[in-house]
Amino acid sequence: MKLELERQSFLKAWQTAEKSASTKSPKDIISAILVKADENNNVTLEATDLKSSVKCRAAGVRVIEPGEAVLSINIFGNLLKKITEKNIILEVNQERGLLIAGKNKARFAIFNVDDFPKLPDSGQAELICEIMNADLIRLINEGTAASSQPQDFPKYLGTCLFRTSMGDSNEIKSVSTDGKRLALSKMLLNNVQKVQDLMLPSAALKELSKMLVTSNAEDTVKILSDNSVAWFALPEIEYSIRLIDSTFPNYERILNNETRTTLRISRDKLLTVIDRIDIIARTTPAHIMALLLEANGELVITARAPEAGTTREFLDAGIDGDNMQIGFNVSYFEDGLRALGSGDIVIEFSHEEGQCRMTRSEDNNFLYMLMPARLSMQDTIADDEIGDFAPSQENYNQENQDDNNSSQEQPQESQENNNPENNNPDENHEPVY
Repeated sequence: MKLELERQSFLKAWQTAEKSASTKSPKDIISAILVKADENNNVTLEATDLKSSVKCRAAGVRVIEPGEAVLSINIFGNLLKKITEKNIILEVNQERGLLIAGKNKARFAIFNVDDFPKLPDSGQAELICEIMNADLIRLINEGTAASSQPQDFPKYLGTCLFRTSMGDSNEIKSVSTDGKRLALSKMLLNNVQKVQDLMLPSAALKELSKMLVTSNAEDTVKILSDNSVAWFALPEIEYSIRLIDSTFPNYERILNNETRTTLRISRDKLLTVIDRIDIIARTTPAHIMALLLEANGELVITARAPEAGTTREFLDAGIDGDNMQIGFNVSYFEDGLRALGSGDIVIEFSHEEGQCRMTRSEDNNFLYMLMPARLSMQDTIADDEIGDFAPSQENYNQENQDDNNSSQEQPQESQENNNPENNNPDENHEPVY
């Protein structure tokens, strides 16, 4: 095989393919990419980690001699990235590869083509649906938000369920759960061909999402399956994932609409505050923060670590319903906020030990549900810290000014109220915790 490569164009396809390869062992053939070149100037790259695989067409190539070669990511791939010449020559025989860049040359070892795994063929797979690239990216990013790290048991912990339905409206859903939280994303589709459940590893889906970002947002993605593998096919890329042979929990039975308290707030402002709260919360074993919600009042968020410190922040928000004090794992709460995207959001609380539901205010296409964490005494402000978290002097002065303005007809009483000896801010502002 002999190819003339326009380095930058070929590198783009190479980097897409290497996302599906394994780089754990430099001597393992799955840490390499199979390059196929035919007489019609078509060049295809194939890569796999045995759980997922990708086939993509490479641009910027002139085929001088057709053939096949398995090239190492760690050797050829790194040479390709570090060479600065615009055009290079790749020449491969049965034993060695040769890379020519201007006057510079590099010889390198290659793998045996016959040892490369045979990738799944979508020729006999059935079309499940067609979806726009940008919509699929959203479905993946939202639907995998509640997935835990892959584990052996139960298998669903590291997975995301894709479910299509047909009827009054054609729909596709993606859902993940780890028992403590749940993420559910959905959208209507015009082209659903088959009702199907596809249980897929979340890690592979997240890699697919990264690949899709490099493609046109309006490209159509075909989702196919043969009941053991799912394929996601774009014009220049075909990505396949092996299905997980397990049963996904019946998540619909745990969803309910019970709501005692509702919080309406800007997602970006809340996320900014929680990022600061996390500085203290992350030093605790349980990673806990406490939320205090008071109807028609402010949202108060506190994190306390006995050895690190205490932080407490106030946020303007729309709060309706019952007053409530409730705790959450900061990381889990933050995952939901990030998946929601920017804009105004609605957070509904059922009770202190019941599910919390996050949605966007403008639509109901995404739901993030989270179970609260039990608060202990060490998660709230201790008695010896109350003074530090009393109202600030600025607030105290503003309150006295308001009292003065409202009592102009009673000068003697106003004078007494403005006497520092007769005022103790803590007497009128009882500690929350």
